[in-house]
Amino acid sequence: MNAPPNPAKNTGKKSLDGKTILLFEDDELVRRATERLLKRLGARVVVAESSGEALESLQTAGATPSWVIADYWFTRQEDGLTAAKIVRDTLGPTVKGLVVTGDDSAEIARAVEEAGFHLLRKPINIDRFIAVLADGN
Repeated sequence: MNAPPNPAKNTGKKSLDGKTILLFEDDELVRRATERLLKRLGARVVVAESSGEALESLQTAGATPSWVIADYWFTRQEDGLTAAKIVRDTLGPTVKGLVVTGDDSAEIARAVEEAGFHLLRKPINIDRFIAVLADGN
């Protein structure tokens, strides 16, 4: 059976081949769509519901993510920025973070910047989303 073609190679979109991406997203539809997009672009995706679950899953898989993508308003117990910082602080500074939010609060923007992570506001521009992950900019 042949593997499906990588859409990044066919459409001029950037590829995420070889990248492991950790995804924190509580909205099931958004999570599934994001996971599907990332996989189609060649990424290995790990989905978790908490930083503890993420670290356990990554350890079991023997993987360190290139990126942590987190919805800022992730859960009542742990916001996405906190979860992403815990993962980065545990696994090392090579783990990059992307926080996604519909909140236009300057306080959130400042906290994300202070953490050294990227911020994208909803609605997300897919080309910008892919460019950030592929280029790190």
